[in-house]
Amino acid sequence: MLIDCHVHLNAYHTVNGNLHRPTEENVARLWDAMAANGVDHAVVLTSYKVDVDRPSVEHVLEILAEDPRTTVVEGLRWRGDARTDLFHMEERIRDGVVRGIKLYPGYDKYAINDPSLETVFRIAAKHDVPVMIHCGDTYAKGAKVRQAHPLLVDDVAVDYPDVRFVICHLGNPWFTDTAEVLYKNDNVYADISGLTLGDFDYEFERYLIMRVKDLIAYMGDPSKQLMYGSDWPLVEMGPYVKFMEELGFSEDMREHIAWKTAAELFKIDVSRLEKGDLR
Repeated sequence: MLIDCHVHLNAYHTVNGNLHRPTEENVARLWDAMAANGVDHAVVLTSYKVDVDRPSVEHVLEILAEDPRTTVVEGLRWRGDARTDLFHMEERIRDGVVRGIKLYPGYDKYAINDPSLETVFRIAAKHDVPVMIHCGDTYAKGAKVRQAHPLLVDDVAVDYPDVRFVICHLGNPWFTDTAEVLYKNDNVYADISGLTLGDFDYEFERYLIMRVKDLIAYMGDPSKQLMYGSDWPLVEMGPYVKFMEELGFSEDMREHIAWKTAAELFKIDVSRLEKGDLR
């Protein structure tokens, strides 16, 4: 079984020439990519803003209609005039249609440890949903990378021990800092997603495999805290599945990284997938 814990339905201008692709077409492409690469379930992350290329969480929930192949994590908008309504977000979490919160520090011009996020973290603790955090390099040149440094996750992990945090993208390029935060904090996880755009360049892939193996050697047992994710459609699924296999995990470790840890964290009913309950 394979769960991709990090995909989007956004239209990215620089990927395969896509421009303003309707969400419905992106969903169809997602199903095709999952089927072609043996992905049984995908965690869909909505954006921190809504525009022609980035569908709202309401639209994503409507179009996916609780499809057993997907779990939805809601992106938080924390700056500007169109901030996320925390009351309605909590309602969606309470009702079980949203199973996590995604923060976009750096992009949305706030730091991971911004004190104003206390209410958000308390909602996550109350309903036992994970908080996924963009960490490290940013897709947008206008984002502030320092605000997304993985070391800042240690601050919130210590202050909110009842919340489970996910460092997205292994905090690339700060792999060693991510390894320390994972080693120190049992309530912090990380996904192996978004380390490249499109496909891997051979030399860069060799470099990344070396860096990720170093991270694993430092943090200890990766089966407890690491999860497979791709960052599709910014990353092609096929090469990313291959990348995970080349990390050389033992069979037991691979099972946890490929799906068991994500299934537990996001409360995914894998019995529906095992029975072939797919549309």
